[in-house]
Amino acid sequence: MPGSRDLPQTIEEAVDYLLANLSLNDEIQINLMKKEDLPNLHFSLGSVIRNEMGLWSGNESLMKSCRQYAGNDSLHEDDASSVIIDAMWERLRSNDLMNLKPDSA
Repeated sequence: MPGSRDLPQTIEEAVDYLLANLSLNDEIQINLMKKEDLPNLHFSLGSVIRNEMGLWSGNESLMKSCRQYAGNDSLHEDDASSVIIDAMWERLRSNDLMNLKPDSA
């Protein structure tokens, strides 16, 4: 777990952190998921995000970034982790160097 001053402060930093720490296999599996299936990651990857990125322990900078990204000033920590997962999925899809995107995503 990063030290409190090393916690991601923005969605972009959170996505960078995740992509630096996920295995290639995990990245591929997430890349192949349909957007509507991303909530299935809530109790696994979402829990890691909430705990390791300080969403439950007052990382207000990251919460502010998530709220701005989602356009929701009252976004809950649970939902903030979903916003980060969505942003990571979007980046994986936009950087799909292996052309792994399924045709019907």
